[in-house]
Amino acid sequence: MHEGHRERVREKVRQNGLNGFSSHEIIELLLFYASPRGDTNASAHRLMDRFGSLSAVLEAPYEELIAVDGIGDAAATLLGLVPELFRKYTADKAAKVTVMDSTDAVVAYLMPRFFGLTTEHIGLLCLDISGRVNNFSFLSDGSLKIAQLDVRKAAQVALRNNAESVILAHNHPGGLPNPSRADLSTTQTLIKTFRAINIRVTDHIIFSDDDYFSMSRCDRFAPLFLMGSVSTSEARVSLYQDET
Repeated sequence: MHEGHRERVREKVRQNGLNGFSSHEIIELLLFYASPRGDTNASAHRLMDRFGSLSAVLEAPYEELIAVDGIGDAAATLLGLVPELFRKYTADKAAKVTVMDSTDAVVAYLMPRFFGLTTEHIGLLCLDISGRVNNFSFLSDGSLKIAQLDVRKAAQVALRNNAESVILAHNHPGGLPNPSRADLSTTQTLIKTFRAINIRVTDHIIFSDDDYFSMSRCDRFAPLFLMGSVSTSEARVSLYQDET
């Protein structure tokens, strides 16, 4: 009975993809490939009941997944790989466009690298004089906040990759991409440090799920990125003068 059900589900996927599938049916389909036999439908319902949504199931920690009845090591590992696989897939596609000639191009390149991350990660995009990508690397593994960024380490990464300019990026997991005071302070420090080594900081982009905020495209923050046009102390006063 289970094998007949599984084959019907597979045929439905072959014909229409995931169109018409509910969240628990998608989870059930994934579990087919981790549990060769057994009732994966019941396990899928238990996962949805425990975590509440498809995305929450896929982002759940391994330890919490295996605590659900019917979910073993193989199933928990497979579910946890889905966001990572999508992140690798979209990053690989975006990597084919290597000239960052607009904010949209930068966002298309960077957003996949932050997709599905549940802790704050900080990255640095290094560009050459023509705006081509020299390197992208994370400066933190999710254990640090933006306010804890080691700016000297960031400068070393930029110099090692022969950067003419850099773009700072980080994420606000589960929140809004609006910049905080810590985000502004770190941006100011980074610009000042990089100015001393002749490397331009052209933007700081904050990601949150499928949304983002580009500081250089915001009238309030854009002066920071015009080297020499305004001091960071003047920028701090002007950027927040309406909040005092």
